[in-house]
Amino acid sequence: MLLSILSLLGGGLLRLLPEVFSFMNKKTDNEHELAMMDKQFALEQLKGANQQALVETQLNAEQIVHMFDAQAEALKSQMQVTGDKLVDGLNFLVRPLTTYYFLLLYGAAKVAMFVLALQGGISGWDAILKLYTDQDANILAGILGFWFVGRTFEKKQ
Repeated sequence: MLLSILSLLGGGLLRLLPEVFSFMNKKTDNEHELAMMDKQFALEQLKGANQQALVETQLNAEQIVHMFDAQAEALKSQMQVTGDKLVDGLNFLVRPLTTYYFLLLYGAAKVAMFVLALQGGISGWDAILKLYTDQDANILAGILGFWFVGRTFEKKQ
């Protein structure tokens, strides 16, 4: 009789075993599905962030274009001939005279620094190398760009 009970329990357990495996398999499948949904959610968040960044970049580009258009309109209104020779002459000379004035001041300041460096015991070439800074290189690049790029646009017109 004991053997019959053990056979009954063993048969019942063997019948339940596929159900236990199925339950464990469903649990694994559900965990996998949940992980996939989390990844999909993260992907959708990234897509949304990228779309928002693209919209912001387009808005910034449009603002820059509008700013350049406004600057072009402002420049068109400058240097308009009024018919009065004095006013037209002053209007024409304001920017060049301002440029020359500041270039002379800049050059005088550099010459004064060079003389002071020589008086301080620094040799001529060392003084020049110490006086020519990154800011001087940036100023020179700006001036060259202004004149030569401006000339290119003037030739196109």
